[in-house]
Amino acid sequence: MATPRGTLSSDQIVDAASDLIAEEGLSKLSMRRLGARLGVDPMALYHHVGNKQQLLARVLQQTTVDLPDTDPDVPWADEVRRWAIAWWQIVVRNRELVAASLVDPAIASGGIPAAEPLTHAVRRSGLDPETATAAVYLVVDFVHGSALSGGLDRADERANELRAHFERGLDIVIAGIAAEEQT
Repeated sequence: MATPRGTLSSDQIVDAASDLIAEEGLSKLSMRRLGARLGVDPMALYHHVGNKQQLLARVLQQTTVDLPDTDPDVPWADEVRRWAIAWWQIVVRNRELVAASLVDPAIASGGIPAAEPLTHAVRRSGLDPETATAAVYLVVDFVHGSALSGGLDRADERANELRAHFERGLDIVIAGIAAEEQT
């Protein structure tokens, strides 16, 4: 759909990029293709998003809006579990984008704020700052490893089994963090 002259916004660009990635895959995203989708010269996109990495960082940031906020009335372990399951679901739906962010710090910058609720929850566990940081990395890496593994895009019992394994493993990770709190 062509964009009327002078009305192009960075939000429109991010939305169109997100749609293009969802429909055709990350490898098909180019500024030329995105410009064609929006009915604008590809160079007009750079006025709003800087470059492709910045665009992908914004798309990644957009995927994280549904992550739960911190609730101080909820026990820290429940907060960690809730955040990890929500992030796992986001990663499963956006595998290519998250995988790209793991190897490109410019893209990863869009996801950094997403871990703030997790960080706050882990800090409430009573761990010292260094151990709390290690625990945050452990949870994030566990989620990424599980969500980026194969088989989760299947609509059968195997996908349900893999999710159940993830949730059981997450409970073990959280129990380990709680045990560290006791030492």
